[in-house]
Amino acid sequence: MSDISPVISPVDPDRLDAVLDLIAGEQAELSRGTTMLGDERDGISAELADLHPDWRATVRAAWEGGRPVGACLVEWDEESARAWVFGPWVAGGDDAWARWARPLLEAASAQLPADIDRVELGGDVSNVRMASLAGELGWTTSEVSHVFAADSAAAGAWPEAAVAIREATAADREAIRPLHDREFPATYASVDRLLPDQPDGKFRVLVAEDGARFLGYAAGRVQPDGEGYLDYLAVSDAARGHGAGRDLLVTIGRWLVDTSPKHDVNLTVQDHRTPARRLYESLGFTRQLSMVGYSRPPKTG
Repeated sequence: MSDISPVISPVDPDRLDAVLDLIAGEQAELSRGTTMLGDERDGISAELADLHPDWRATVRAAWEGGRPVGACLVEWDEESARAWVFGPWVAGGDDAWARWARPLLEAASAQLPADIDRVELGGDVSNVRMASLAGELGWTTSEVSHVFAADSAAAGAWPEAAVAIREATAADREAIRPLHDREFPATYASVDRLLPDQPDGKFRVLVAEDGARFLGYAAGRVQPDGEGYLDYLAVSDAARGHGAGRDLLVTIGRWLVDTSPKHDVNLTVQDHRTPARRLYESLGFTRQLSMVGYSRPPKTG
């Protein structure tokens, strides 16, 4: 790799720290980063280390004068035929973005297996450069979603659950599956991944029930950056309005606050889900950011 000619290439091990510095610098501003990572260097490093394939193999960087000026990487899951783009990150102004963003995205995406059908990226609503790039590529724009968070102070005021809540097992999959697939179609984690035959500890899943009647479920985890995250929460139609959702939320939320190194719980909710947003706000959750996802059109033929 030349140190004087502009180029996009894989990253040598001795240059990964410089690329990570670039990524962290861009992530510090919502209008320049991806919503798939946090905004602190150590947390970003931990999140990247959790990606599969290894981010050090998939990252592509743009170089000028021997220094990184842009980067982009991908993660994929062949079981679900989905992939996620992290970035592109480009230092500098709009001219630099126009020069590097699309080539970086294309260089990273060129690594995706042929059977990957859905490719996504996401940014804050203030990231107009990402929105413009997605529009240029003809990618589909999602509904706006909001990230809410609560800390230990908020959790201390939460009521105790009134309905029966227990740990879910693989035996609960068929009760959870129809609700999960309806509320979260084409999501990143299937019921089988949430509740594998052999528990792997990646997610904690709780079930609310009234006797033998299934009311709903919640699933969450501690993320590599130390934050607690509520991935899923849904209740059956018959259980709506009777407190099962709130009870699931406070039970798993309290566990996440107590367990996570950052002692918080974060969640994402679509803009149209007004009752859910009101519930979160009533329990002391505050909105952190609003984001938009972009999806590559599926393959045809």
